[in-house]
Amino acid sequence: MKFRVTRTLALVGVAALALTSCATPSDDPDREVTLTIWNPQDNWRQTSEFYDDKLAEFEEQYPNVTVNVVDIPYGQYEARYTAGFASGSEAPDIFMGQVSYYGGALGIASEAPDDLQALWSENLTPLTAGNFKIDDSWYGYPVSSDLGMQLYYNMDQFVEVGLDPEAPPQTFDELREYAELLATQDANGDVSRNGMALRYSGNPTGIVDKALPYIHAFGGRLYAEDHSTAEGYLNSAETIAGVQFMQDLVTDDISSLQLGSPDDTFAQGLSSMTFREGWYEGWLKQNAPEISFGVVPYPEGEAGYPKVSLLFNWAWMVNDRSDEKDIAWAWMRAISNAELDLELAKLEGYMPVWTVNFEDEYVTSRTDIVAVEKQLAEGAGPVYDAPYTNQIATVVGAALEAALQGGDVKELLDGAVAEVDELLERGR
Repeated sequence: MKFRVTRTLALVGVAALALTSCATPSDDPDREVTLTIWNPQDNWRQTSEFYDDKLAEFEEQYPNVTVNVVDIPYGQYEARYTAGFASGSEAPDIFMGQVSYYGGALGIASEAPDDLQALWSENLTPLTAGNFKIDDSWYGYPVSSDLGMQLYYNMDQFVEVGLDPEAPPQTFDELREYAELLATQDANGDVSRNGMALRYSGNPTGIVDKALPYIHAFGGRLYAEDHSTAEGYLNSAETIAGVQFMQDLVTDDISSLQLGSPDDTFAQGLSSMTFREGWYEGWLKQNAPEISFGVVPYPEGEAGYPKVSLLFNWAWMVNDRSDEKDIAWAWMRAISNAELDLELAKLEGYMPVWTVNFEDEYVTSRTDIVAVEKQLAEGAGPVYDAPYTNQIATVVGAALEAALQGGDVKELLDGAVAEVDELLERGR
């Protein structure tokens, strides 16, 4: 088996997705083929080379297969995916993305074979399983166990303003109080350090995803669990309260819309607190070792603990239109084992996906173990698995961005409901 990693820029043109026909794959394991895999995650770049020399059984079974892993910049992956899948010939055999969209809306992702259905159901954490299934069948193998976000805080800055770093905020009211103490302003009155960093620009999906803890803490949600409507959910008093909480952090000079992304500003000491997923712990240790930080569960909101608040989870999927589906699923079988899962989690700094690995010292000794245990105990939160959730996120993200810029929260959310309902209807 030959292995290569390609670093690539996304295509500029975006075409409408179209169905393409594919030939029936050969049963000859000795045939010479190239298996193309797309990885659009900027933060998980070691994954692309990890599987080289790790899959001995797969290499033995398919000695003439060349595995070509293509790294695609995250900010451009949607354009590349759209153009690639529309062309057919440029599409990957295996790709990373969101199951509800690529499986449910577009029909590109292939349903996993029976043996993997059984293997994954028996061994993978059930807390996030709903993000990788359609009608209770697996369509994707989780890249990591994204258990939702946690509160990261700068311990030195807590001490600086007289806060006890061993006593982080327990409620959203306290979160606001702490953030107000931690925020600093320059001579012009502009925020020079975020008390609480907010995601306010960039990919709309990311904006919405990072707003979910606030929305869920106040009892809101984006749309009905049965995908029937966003009316009374996206524009409910509870959702409005969560978004208003965020807007107030900006208008009261506690959080800036100019300093930069929360990931960067926290690592630079320009933000005292932020919400982020478990993978961020490993990223911080690798990229900002001078930052002394703590990681704890979300604070409690008016509606209680926000639970696992996620818009989606990343998964490896097989292209249903690939001529090499049999080999692609063989590759998926090869990576589906507990040992590789734990080794890769350690390498990239995120949480494993096999339940047995949650008992490993790597997990139990993590800084975020208290938050992880809380998330596991609380269980799953709302699962946003409507087929067109990506497009819904674009609509809602635009409304949230406008709200953080000072727009009327209720008017903006009311205005987004009709568009979201159209997308929900399209997916039914």
